[in-house]
Amino acid sequence: MLFKKIESEFHSLATKNEVGLKETLRKVDQIIQNEGLVFKGKALPFSVQPLAITDEENDYFKRASEILSDSLEIVLDAYEKDTEIREYFSYYSKYEKLININPGYERKIRISRFDCIWNGGYEFKVVEPNACCPGGVVVLGKLKEKWFDLPIIKEITNSYEKKQFLCDTPNGFLNELVSAYREMGGNEEEPQIALVNYAEKYSYELEHIQRYGCEMGYKIIICDLRDLKLDSQGKRLMFNQQPIDIIYNKVDQLELGNEDMKDVIEACERGLVCNVNSYSSMFIGESKMTLALLTDSKFQEKYLSKEQIEMVNKHILWTRKLEDTITSFKGEEVNLIPYIIENKDLFVLKVDNSTRGENVLLGKYTNHETWSKIIKDNKNENWIVQEYNEIPSVEILECKGENIIKENKKFGIDIFMFGGKYAGIVSRISDKAVINLGQGGYEQPVIALKAIKEEVASI
Repeated sequence: MLFKKIESEFHSLATKNEVGLKETLRKVDQIIQNEGLVFKGKALPFSVQPLAITDEENDYFKRASEILSDSLEIVLDAYEKDTEIREYFSYYSKYEKLININPGYERKIRISRFDCIWNGGYEFKVVEPNACCPGGVVVLGKLKEKWFDLPIIKEITNSYEKKQFLCDTPNGFLNELVSAYREMGGNEEEPQIALVNYAEKYSYELEHIQRYGCEMGYKIIICDLRDLKLDSQGKRLMFNQQPIDIIYNKVDQLELGNEDMKDVIEACERGLVCNVNSYSSMFIGESKMTLALLTDSKFQEKYLSKEQIEMVNKHILWTRKLEDTITSFKGEEVNLIPYIIENKDLFVLKVDNSTRGENVLLGKYTNHETWSKIIKDNKNENWIVQEYNEIPSVEILECKGENIIKENKKFGIDIFMFGGKYAGIVSRISDKAVINLGQGGYEQPVIALKAIKEEVASI
């Protein structure tokens, strides 16, 4: 497989030239410092070693992810029209007024990410949807531009044609915000974009989006959601004296709806501002329970096409709501709660709406007493259970002191979608099976490569 071949070539070059590798690592650290790339107060954790995919794999990821994205969009439409589906997501009933706000554009999920398990080829499994405010939409692109110019990277990729992902440039993300604005009827030639958080949470990446976007000519401010107010005539949403046309939410969706953001909600209800993502995307599209619904045969028969069913069954990990029910697992009818208690090594428990790798329990690493108690205490609430899939590993070269060593790291891929269209892939690696920057993981650049065929001169 190509990713193993590139891994081997990288190791070979690096071990033959340890001085060169150390200089490469120093240069990357300098780039991160110069760009101010920080996560949780520390330099962005980043691996110099790439993960390579083939041109054919890239094409397949595009086709599969766009079908899955369309399927996820169908869940949001079904929630709007089907009382049975709304009951399925009853945990979010207190947010129903927000969820039902019409965003003014047809596709409600504009910026999203599928977190996946992959080990080469065309087989991957989606473990989580991210349709609230996925991280990584901009910062990696700028870093990757300069990473491509490093001598060791040039040497291992010079016999390939490289494809740039849309998510490797801030323009792809920002264009999608403006596209949503135009679709809802916005006509400002240079719309004012507000990147908003709430109580200073989830500020990662906002300053970089603003800096890169302003360099490209976009008008962007950063503010707290609570500081957006309607003007005295109730016609425009304002930040201080500045009218706002587009909001990009970088917030915890469960904190939405508070009294201190009532002007924002009214502006969204009245179509005075373009709100991205839509509230239905932020609550229902983000919910891990959507994976359980998509793999439910009754939902599939009612809402999905044959092609969508095939892709869902192939690429979405077996997922169920944690509830008292009879269901199927690997062709066997089982009583869910006692079955997963007795077969804990086969399953993973997750809180439906937790982020950054929090509230994830792997049965094989949890003692039986704790596992059983968590299930009994949280069944019929907002937890899900998923089939456990072994997380693949890669060998990463790292510098420890003066020594270059090989370390086995777990890895996963994240597929970005802008407006339901494939925007590219990033990878994350970690010592842990739960792979997340918030849990000690770090970013790994992904490159899509196509072999350049040598031309044979005719005699």
